[in-house]
Amino acid sequence: MIMNRPFLTASYILVAAGFQRWLLYSGTLLLAVIYSGWAAALGDGAPAKPQTIDLSRATITGEAKIEVAHDPAYRTQKHYSGDSLKHYLEANGFSPATIGRDVVVEFLCADGYSPVASLEALIQDGAFLATADVDAATGRKWLPFSSSSPEREPGPVYLVWPKAVEDADHPWPYGITSLRIGSSSALFGAALPKSGDVQHGFTMFRENCMKCHSINGVGGTVGVELNVPRNVFEYWQVEKLPAFVAHPESFRRNGKMPPFEHLGGDAISEILKYIEHMKGQKIEIVP
Repeated sequence: MIMNRPFLTASYILVAAGFQRWLLYSGTLLLAVIYSGWAAALGDGAPAKPQTIDLSRATITGEAKIEVAHDPAYRTQKHYSGDSLKHYLEANGFSPATIGRDVVVEFLCADGYSPVASLEALIQDGAFLATADVDAATGRKWLPFSSSSPEREPGPVYLVWPKAVEDADHPWPYGITSLRIGSSSALFGAALPKSGDVQHGFTMFRENCMKCHSINGVGGTVGVELNVPRNVFEYWQVEKLPAFVAHPESFRRNGKMPPFEHLGGDAISEILKYIEHMKGQKIEIVP
């Protein structure tokens, strides 16, 4: 049977319209799947593996400039070039406006130092990824830290803040090599206590200790791991731990750990209570 041209035209229109609807539905479904995956990884859903940005591969432009009111390392006003963390994240597919509220960023440094800050504080207070010191002499990218011996520079990337002072919410890590982004539950995973009784101790540990020490492999590597294979409560003289945390220099000469007397006895006790609790939550070490 030979179909007339109007019938064929109408058939093509119907088929094309159906195909367009299918494409629209498929595209919408794909976007929904992608968004849900990012949401789960970055705070809007179930914990997922944190996302890592290798700063050696995802280049920072270095075109922006910033004035820092008081740099705690140099103890004076400073000027840097680099990029705002907000702009850098957006350029690498991490829009702060859409990746969730309960999101934290861990800064992995070459020396094992790994501080964490909330994305909210980083964006709100203008965190800046510095890649060069504008105040350095011609031909130099950085000025060395005046107080360090041997001579040390803050590159390749130094996190600075235009006005914020250094505290638990506003770290100033240098020698940053990569960033890890995720929900707090995903990022802290194996270090989170199962008991609510030691939650405050975990918070204090996270703010004061985790940048250098790890629990179950979560945290920095400047200091020792405190839980696996042996928890510090399984080999230390327990009664001396509070004094050691407050004044480590009275136990070890030339140690890296600073004193924490300023936290007070109650806070130190809460931290130690958390560490002792984690004896019952050890991860399995794979050879």
